[in-house]
Amino acid sequence: MTTVSSILSFRFSVVIAKPFRQCLRRADRNIFLLATLAFLLGIVFAHSRPFVFAEVVAGPLIIGTVLFLAGSAFALYLKKKTSSPLSLLLILPIFFLLGNLALLHHSKRSQTAGHIAILLQERHQVTLVGTLETMVEESVFEQDGQDVLVSRFEIEAEDLLLHGSGTSWQPVHGRVRLSMQGRADALQPGMTLMIPAKVGPITDFKTPGVFDYQGYLAVKDIFLSGWVIGEQVTVLREQEKTGIRKTIRSLYFLPEQVRQRVSRFIRDNLSLSIAGTYQALLVGSRAGVPQEIQEQFKATGTMHLLAISGLHMGLLALMVGAIIGWLLKRSEQLLLRTHVPTLTLLATLPILFGYSFIAGMNTPVLRALVMTLVLFAALMLRRQHSSPHLLAAAALIVLTCNPFALFTASFQLSFSAVAALILFLPAILNTLPLSPDIASKQKERRVGPARLFRLRQGFILPAFLVSLTATLGTLPFMLLHFHRFSLVGPVMNLLVEPFLCFWALPWGLAAVPCIFVVPQAALVLLKIGGLGIQAGHYCTAVGSTLPWASLWTITPSTVEILLYGLLILLWFLSSKMEKFCKITQSVVIVGAILLLLHFTWGLFFPERSKTSKVAYLDVGQGTSSFLQMANGTRVLIDGGGNRASRRNVGEQVIAPYLWQQRVWRLDQAVITHPHSDHFNGMDFILAHFRPKKLFINGDSRVEGKYQEIIEQAVRQGTEVVLPESGYKIAEQGDAKLEILGGAVQTGEQGRLSVNDASLVLRYRHGSRAFLFPADIGKKNENILVVKKVNLTADVLLAPHHGSSTSSSAAFLDAVDPAVIIVSAGKYGEKYYPAPVNFAAWTEREIPVVVTRDQGTISCATDGEELRCLDFAGRVVYARAKASAADTAERKD
Repeated sequence: MTTVSSILSFRFSVVIAKPFRQCLRRADRNIFLLATLAFLLGIVFAHSRPFVFAEVVAGPLIIGTVLFLAGSAFALYLKKKTSSPLSLLLILPIFFLLGNLALLHHSKRSQTAGHIAILLQERHQVTLVGTLETMVEESVFEQDGQDVLVSRFEIEAEDLLLHGSGTSWQPVHGRVRLSMQGRADALQPGMTLMIPAKVGPITDFKTPGVFDYQGYLAVKDIFLSGWVIGEQVTVLREQEKTGIRKTIRSLYFLPEQVRQRVSRFIRDNLSLSIAGTYQALLVGSRAGVPQEIQEQFKATGTMHLLAISGLHMGLLALMVGAIIGWLLKRSEQLLLRTHVPTLTLLATLPILFGYSFIAGMNTPVLRALVMTLVLFAALMLRRQHSSPHLLAAAALIVLTCNPFALFTASFQLSFSAVAALILFLPAILNTLPLSPDIASKQKERRVGPARLFRLRQGFILPAFLVSLTATLGTLPFMLLHFHRFSLVGPVMNLLVEPFLCFWALPWGLAAVPCIFVVPQAALVLLKIGGLGIQAGHYCTAVGSTLPWASLWTITPSTVEILLYGLLILLWFLSSKMEKFCKITQSVVIVGAILLLLHFTWGLFFPERSKTSKVAYLDVGQGTSSFLQMANGTRVLIDGGGNRASRRNVGEQVIAPYLWQQRVWRLDQAVITHPHSDHFNGMDFILAHFRPKKLFINGDSRVEGKYQEIIEQAVRQGTEVVLPESGYKIAEQGDAKLEILGGAVQTGEQGRLSVNDASLVLRYRHGSRAFLFPADIGKKNENILVVKKVNLTADVLLAPHHGSSTSSSAAFLDAVDPAVIIVSAGKYGEKYYPAPVNFAAWTEREIPVVVTRDQGTISCATDGEELRCLDFAGRVVYARAKASAADTAERKD
C-alpha cells in the first residue's frame, strides 16, 4: 500500500504538480502579458455578447473600485515577489471586467442626453451650427465620365434646426461628417459655421462580408453623415476675439490648421499623383491619392506605406535623435554631467508629438506614437529587451483610450506584424552567416538582435526575411479584411520603401517648417522628395502588372485564423524546446498542409448538401441574387446596384458576400437585361469568379459599360449564351433552374421596352420554387400569363423593384407567392415598392420584405421545408412540408 501510494504521489508530482509549477512560474514572469490578454478578451466578450453584470454596475464609482482592487492585487503580487495564485486569480478577472466595462462605457458615449445621433434617427434636412474640427480633405471621383471634386470635413455640432418640424433651435453635441461638391478653401479648423445639410445615420449595405463602414466611423465617434445643400456654408465666427478662451482655442486648433496649410501647399504646387502621396506621408490623409495609384499599392502589398505608422515614426525619431545626439555630444560638460542618450530621447519627444498632431492624431498615428513612447520609456529604464511586454503595454494603452480599435484592420495588422517580428526576428538573424571576425566578437560579448542585424553580411537578404516575416504574421488579417494578399509584397516593399520612407519622407519633413517661412525652399525640397515618389509609383505600376501579383481569396473562418496563430506559436516554441524541436516542427508542417487544404477545399470540391440556398443581396437600388443548388452549382442572377453610386458594387458588396460564403468560383452568371442597376458590378465578378457561362437576353439597347462587360467575358473564355424560353441553365434530380421568358428570342423585342425584354428565371427544388422576373412590367407579365407558363413560386422577387408598372393582379394570381422580396435602396424609398403595390400585397395578406430595411434575405430549402432569414438572423418567413396538391402545382 505504501509503495502504491508512493508511486501515485510521484506520478502526481511529475505529471501534474511539476508542470503546474512551471506554468505558474511562466505566468509569474509574464503577468503583464496575461493581464493585457484578459483585458483584450473582455473587450471581445463585450462586443459579441454584452456582459449583463457590467450593464448594471457600469459607472465611475464601480470602475474606480475595480481599479483599486487591481492595484491591490498588483501590490500583493509585488510584495510576495513569488508566484501567487491569489494575485493571478484577482488580476486576470479584474482586467477581463475592465475590458468589458471599457467597451461598454465607450459604446454609450453616443447615447448621452443631447447627442445629435439620438435626435436624428432618420435622414432629415437640417441647419447645423458647429465648429469645424478637422482639416478639409479633398477627393476626386469619376462620375458619368467626368471628374468630380468633393470636399469632406467634420464638425462638432452645437445647435440644430430641423426643417419642417416646427421646432426651434435646440442645443446638441456630437460629431457629424459632411461632404460638399467643390473646394472649400475659405474654411479653416476652429471656425464656427452654419450649414444647411441633409443629415442622417451612417448606413451600410446590410450584406454579410461587406466592410463595416459604420463601425469604422464609430471608432472615431462619428455616427452621422450628410451632404451640404447648395454649398451654402456661412462663417459665423472665425475665432474668439479676446481673453484666455481665444488662446486655448488657438492652441487646440493649431495642429489641424497647420495640417491643412501643409496639405493645401502640397496640393497647389505638385501634380495630383505626387501631391496625394505626399499628403498621405506627411499629414496622414489618403483622400487625395488617385484610385488607380491606390490599387497599384494594394496589388503589390505596399499600401501600408501610405499610412502613417510606427515605421514613419521610428524613422523620424532616428533622424531627429541622430542630429540631436550629435549636437549634444559636442558639449564636454553634458558628456561629463548627464546621460546624453537619455537627453537625446527627451529632446526628440516634442518633435514626435508635433508630427503626430500635424498628422491628425487619428488611431493609426496615436498607436504609432504610443508604441514609440513605450519604447523610449523602456530605453530610459533599461528594459528595451522585454519586447513582448513593450508590445503588450502599447496595446493596453491604445485599447484603454479606444476599445473599438481592437476590431479595426489597422490595429490588427500593426500588432500582428510587430508580434511576428518580435517572435521570429532573432531566430531569423541567427540563421544568417557571420564573418569570422564578427563571430568572435559575438562570442566575447552579448550582441542584441538590432546589433546583429547591422553586423550581418549584406542587407538585402535580412531585409527581405524581415518583410516576409511581417507578411506571414499579418496574412490571416489581410485575408479577413481585404480578401487578398500580394505574392510580390516582400520584394516590392524592399523596392518601394527606400524611395518613400528613406527619400521622400525626410525631404518632406524638412520642407514642412519651410512652408511657413520660406515657401520657395519648401517647394524645392518637396520636388526633390517627389523624385522618390515617382520612382515608387513606377515600381508599383510595374509590379501590379506581374502575373499572380495579387491573389484574391475567400474569407478565413475564426477557427482557421486561430489554428494559423497556433501553428505560428508552435513553430516559435519549437526553437525553445530542443528535445521536441523536430517533432513540433513536423506537427506544424503537417498542420499547415491540412489547414491549406481545408482553406482551399471549395476551390476544387464545391459544397454539396440536401439544401438549396437563395440569397437576395442588399446592393442598394439594384438587384443581385445568388443561388447555390444542392449539388453545389453556383449561379449569380444579376450583379448591379445604384447606377449613380461611385462604388463598384461588384467589388465592395457582391464579391465580399461570395467570399464570406466561401465561394471561390461561379458556375454560371446571368444578366437579365442591359440596365446598369442589374450589371454594373459584373466586370469585377467576371474577373475574379470566372463563371463558365454568362447568360444574356441579347438586347441591343444597352447602357453604360454593358458592351465592355460582354467583351471582357469573351476575352477571358466565358461562354456568352443567348438562351431561348424553356432553356434549362442547371438541372439535377428534383432541382431545376430555367428561363421562362425572353422577348428577344421570340422576336418581340421591338414591341417591348428594355425592362419587358428581361429574362425571367424560375428555380424549383422539390415542392418549393423561386421566381426571378427581373424588371418586367405588366405587358410582359400578361404575355407570360396568356402563354400559361408555370409561374407558381413560394418566393417572388418583386418585378422592377416593386414599381407601379408591375405586379398586375393576374400575374400575382398566377404566381401565388407566399412571400414577396423587394430589392430596393434608400434613394428609391418613395417609389420602390410603390404604395399601390404594397397595398395590394397587404390586401392579399402576402408578407413583404424589403432589402433596404431588412438587408440581405437568405432562404434555404430542402425541397419541402422553407426558411428565410434577414440580415440580423430574424425569421421573415418559414413554411413546413408542402401538401401533395401544393407539390403538384409547383412542379411542371
